[in-house]
Amino acid sequence: DPTTFGNLQPCPEITAAVIDSVTSLEFNGYAPSTGYRKAREAVVEYASRPEAPLEPEDVILTSGCSHALEMCILGLANPGQNIVIPRPGFSIYKTIAQSMDIETKYYDLLPNLGWQVDLAHLESQIDSQTAAIIINNPSNPCGSVFSKRHLMALVEVANRNCVPIIADEIYEDFVFRGEVFHPIATLSTHVPILSCGGLTKKFLVPGWRMGWILIHDRQGIFGKEVRSGLQALSQRIIGSNTWFKEPFHLFCGTHQKHSLKITLKLCR
Repeated sequence: DPTTFGNLQPCPEITAAVIDSVTSLEFNGYAPSTGYRKAREAVVEYASRPEAPLEPEDVILTSGCSHALEMCILGLANPGQNIVIPRPGFSIYKTIAQSMDIETKYYDLLPNLGWQVDLAHLESQIDSQTAAIIINNPSNPCGSVFSKRHLMALVEVANRNCVPIIADEIYEDFVFRGEVFHPIATLSTHVPILSCGGLTKKFLVPGWRMGWILIHDRQGIFGKEVRSGLQALSQRIIGSNTWFKEPFHLFCGTHQKHSLKITLKLCR
């Protein structure tokens, strides 16, 4: 929790915009379960890349990144199927899967190679019941950042085995000097990818519970089934908080400057 010691403060412009949004009394009611369109458009402006273009219909706002991960896992895997997850890795992947009788299988990260994925071990864990591979980059807890070449190798494993990817990229802005973060969706033309992110780490506000799913499916492999499934899952808790609709218009203009400031502070 970045708020525990009080030495990492949220972006003041965003905080002020949230106060204005709440006091306006305009956002006290229910919103569309996938989020207001204006807010989803702001996420598109932030996350879309020439290699991985997005439309507002490709964005689902969620109650934090953990909720996004839950929706992706439940949207792709049926009880009795399995997902393949990193070891060491974030414990919530297993927690979510077990709650729905979805098996978890592990692929190893290699400490002597900067916590890269053991590609051979990953491929050996995939079978006919594998519904998804979870790739966490930058890594929690290892702190590693995968190279473009390594990410392309991971995409190739998924492509060869016809398995979609769930990309947990919540730490995308916390990359120190000498490292470069590459959204894995920019490196795939065929493998469908559900990318999970949010504001928790970017703006140091985990209590605001604002995350998202980005649906990258340029070949239409997911089709209507996965999209409608995610839509249905978004209705279980009636979506994310509503008062962040207006502050999202500041998102693209402030996140990079604020994230750089926090990263430099962490470096020191």
